[in-house]
Amino acid sequence: MTIQQALQHANQVLLESSPSAMLDAQILLTHILKCNTAHLIAWPEKKLNEKQAIYFQQLIQQRFSGVPVAHLTGQREFWSLDFFVDNSTLIPRPETETLIEFILHKFSDRQECKLLDMGTGTGAIAIAIATEKPQWEIIASDISADALALARKNSDYHKTNNISLIQSDWYSNIQDNDFDIIVSNPPYIASDDPHLKQGDVRFEPERALTAGENGMEYITHLCAHASVYLKRQGWLIVEHGYDQKQLVADCFAKYGFSDIIQKQDLSGHHRLTAGQI
Repeated sequence: MTIQQALQHANQVLLESSPSAMLDAQILLTHILKCNTAHLIAWPEKKLNEKQAIYFQQLIQQRFSGVPVAHLTGQREFWSLDFFVDNSTLIPRPETETLIEFILHKFSDRQECKLLDMGTGTGAIAIAIATEKPQWEIIASDISADALALARKNSDYHKTNNISLIQSDWYSNIQDNDFDIIVSNPPYIASDDPHLKQGDVRFEPERALTAGENGMEYITHLCAHASVYLKRQGWLIVEHGYDQKQLVADCFAKYGFSDIIQKQDLSGHHRLTAGQI
């Protein structure tokens, strides 16, 4: 079986189950061959050996059954960085890069800054910021010991020495009260949302996705207590659902935030709300 034949067959298998069938096939094959996509394009007639062909078919069948590509390869790119992923936490998603862009633009002139990333998961937000702002002090927290182990692995891989990891159920184990920024991509999906039974989220931990009847449980908790941990004029920045713009803005206002800013992601959905205390 050649590279071209393998990709064509995989594309046909995945067409009905994946919106990105050919891309999925290419990513899985580059993972097996330890090459990049350009190699697949340049050498379409190159043959896979028997072991590679069998492994590729196994991965394609798993992808057909719905297993996320990131779980099959153990990696996902975020902010042009490679992150190790597993089923202990969420897979980093492109829309979350909206938070990174906002922070780097809003605080571009800050040589020193103390930032808390709550519910860090893979560590993607903290690590992306740490690579751009190595002089900042960053604390990343999560309730899950497995998620923290994964975040540590990613932090070590990217040599981000300015990150400290803390196990904490939201604010419960946070001791400092002098943060300039608290940022979070918390669970924000309503517990009865039908999307929970579709796509990659079926293979991700529900505790990292759902937040009560309207998806606002943890955003409300973040807003209600942030003033205790932020410096005066410090900022809270959260990711939220595409349809939660008004709910989140009202929540920020209720708990005393001013200068409330909301930003859209690349798909045009309001994805971020920030406010100053």
